[in-house]
Amino acid sequence: MALAISTVPILTEDAAENFVNQSNYNSKHLAGSEYSAQKEAWCLSIIKNSRIDQEKRKNAK
Repeated sequence: MALAISTVPILTEDAAENFVNQSNYNSKHLAGSEYSAQKEAWCLSIIKNSRIDQEKRKNAK
C-alpha cells in the first residue's frame, strides 16, 4: 500500500509571530476563553427547561 506524501505547513517569521499574537489576544479577550460555573449552570438550566417543554408538547398530542 502506498502512502500519499503531503507537506505539513509550518508558520515562519511574520506568520508565526502573528499567530502567537492573535492566540494571546483571543485567550484574554474572547468570552468563551474563561470558565464560569454560573454561566454553565445557566446553560444547563436552559437545556433542562427545553427538554421539559419538549416532553410536555409530546404528551399533549
